[in-house]
Amino acid sequence: MTALPAFGQSKPQTRDGFTISFGLGGGTAGSTCDGCDSDRKTAPSGYLRLGGALRPGLILAGEINGWSKTETEQGLEAELTIVTVNALVQWYPQPAAGFFVSGGIGAGSMALDVKLPTGPTVSDHTNGLGYQLGAGYDIRLARNFSLTPFATYFATAGGKVDSSGQKIDGNVFHVGLGFTWH
Repeated sequence: MTALPAFGQSKPQTRDGFTISFGLGGGTAGSTCDGCDSDRKTAPSGYLRLGGALRPGLILAGEINGWSKTETEQGLEAELTIVTVNALVQWYPQPAAGFFVSGGIGAGSMALDVKLPTGPTVSDHTNGLGYQLGAGYDIRLARNFSLTPFATYFATAGGKVDSSGQKIDGNVFHVGLGFTWH
């Protein structure tokens, strides 16, 4: 009796040159400020990554992560958005396998837009340090294409809200499925 290779194992894990990946999923977000903590909220999230393989087990890239939630209560519609743009290192401990860990640093932003029942929108935002840590696994389906389940924590730090000058930090833990071309 012959053993058949597992699905995805018959395609070699090669990484060479330009790489692009995007993914969608769900995230849970929260924020903290001096003397306050928010309840975590769940909403859609996603990422876009462009980069290049320096060698088969190391990719340098730029990545944008985003999360957004809109809620309506008592005639007010509020939308909270958290975004980071980071320089990223993605490392495969065993280059012939699909598992990777990643980390990055850059810029982060949080925005809150509240639409009043009378029509105008009141906006407040903050910019600060952005950073992320994550892990995933490339499931190779074709010579240059993988499905990539992922989990990433991305956050903003050190920003100050425009209207009050109060320091506020936001963070998102998101999981989902990516589509990666190597």
